[in-house]
Amino acid sequence: MREVSAETLLAAIQDGKLWLARFTGKEFDKAYQEYRERYAALFREAALADGEEGIEALAEVLLDGLAEGWKRQKPWNRSLAMLNDKQMIVCFLGPMLMEDPVCAPLEEKLREGWAARWPKEAYKTPSLAKLRKGFRPTFLGITLPFGGGDEEE
Repeated sequence: MREVSAETLLAAIQDGKLWLARFTGKEFDKAYQEYRERYAALFREAALADGEEGIEALAEVLLDGLAEGWKRQKPWNRSLAMLNDKQMIVCFLGPMLMEDPVCAPLEEKLREGWAARWPKEAYKTPSLAKLRKGFRPTFLGITLPFGGGDEEE
């Protein structure tokens, strides 16, 4: 079994421009499936590599890599880079990790580690079903008065 590099896993978060552009009601399901096909096996392999201690270490490596990536940005782009990375985690990576019992602890460690490092930027990871339900139906740019409700919280 080959070892998955941190750079490969970081790409699942940092190379999010194309994925985030497809975060729409029409495109999300297809984009999410493609994201899963591309990254789920890599994260599973990395999570299985060193057991529970390895998952915590992997979360730290990923968070360190994200922070380093932000430092390499121009000062005026850092906030946007952080926001984009956070959106990738919340909308694509987190739900994907939660689907797999092997990777679910990694999602938890990432979320906890993020909250510990950047408490003002803490986030909650929604389930895939909640994400799908959150898209409002529109017609010609006008939000329709039905569907997309959040009755169950």
